[in-house]
Amino acid sequence: MIKSVWTLFLTILASGATLAQPHFNVLVYHHVATDTPASTTISPERFREHLTLLRDEGFSVVSIEEALAAVRGEGSANLPEKAVVLTFDDAYGNIYDNAFPMLKEFDYPFTIFVATDPVDQGFNEMLTWDELQSLQDWGVTIANHTRDHDYLVRHHPRDDAWLTSVRENIQHAQQRLESELTGDIPKLFAYPYGEYNAALKELLADEGYIGFAQHSGGIYSGSDFHALPRFAAAGIYANPETLLTKLNSHPMPVNYDTVPDMLIHDPTPSMTIEVTRPDDMSRSLNCFINGNWQDAEWENESRFSLAAPDPLSEGRHRFNCTAQARDGDFFYWYSQPWLIQEK
Repeated sequence: MIKSVWTLFLTILASGATLAQPHFNVLVYHHVATDTPASTTISPERFREHLTLLRDEGFSVVSIEEALAAVRGEGSANLPEKAVVLTFDDAYGNIYDNAFPMLKEFDYPFTIFVATDPVDQGFNEMLTWDELQSLQDWGVTIANHTRDHDYLVRHHPRDDAWLTSVRENIQHAQQRLESELTGDIPKLFAYPYGEYNAALKELLADEGYIGFAQHSGGIYSGSDFHALPRFAAAGIYANPETLLTKLNSHPMPVNYDTVPDMLIHDPTPSMTIEVTRPDDMSRSLNCFINGNWQDAEWENESRFSLAAPDPLSEGRHRFNCTAQARDGDFFYWYSQPWLIQEK
């Protein structure tokens, strides 16, 4: 029996087929309401549609800790094939009022990344410490989103003093969470506005955090664990049909050591991406710059490049590339975020 299983394994490898790597996709929400900014809002009705979609399409909603442990090979956790993690940024009160009852009904774990100063200051639209404790008692993961939700990268000289200030900001938020809440606060961090640079990623590594941004894509063992992607699921991204395509996608296997920094000063960014398992995916790439199709070029069997044809404005931009899987009805997905700033 053992010999026949081993023979089958060798046959699969020889045929060019691939064994699926554990991976998961993360959704990010902010407001679940009808009277909040449209760009970061999903209505309660549409949010229920998302939860129903996850259930009916056979997705397994797992905790963020379970998912990370599985893809990082920590412990004996096995990740379901269609694993999804739900996250909320900023800790708005409508999460408790509108989203939480539905999440309890579906018995779905989720994570809230909290900026602590607005909670400390008792802003009406934010969760209270008592509500956060109640959520944590139910099993919600509470994690760090800085103390003040300030822009960490722009509007600063980005010198040693700036880096020290950011470190103190993150440490303060972690301390407030640990002081106010009785449960464990994992070292998970979400960048405000999804903005980061190489220095911030290094800071997170030094402090022992896993970092989450806001560009799109999935997560697997080869991901950059100091700038992990998440799929936006509110505003213009709330359509269940397009969301299903994203949920079914796999992370494109790329060499993150060669990926460019998010922060750049050139208004015509370009990237050259090295794919580590090129035989898994079609050679036909679909690439978009800020939602507009743009032709990408394969430089060799495992490396493709994409460049902005015209200067982009200051601020955030995104290159997205997908490729059809050779063996499976899904897309491989890669997203490169940019923050263009003057020096």
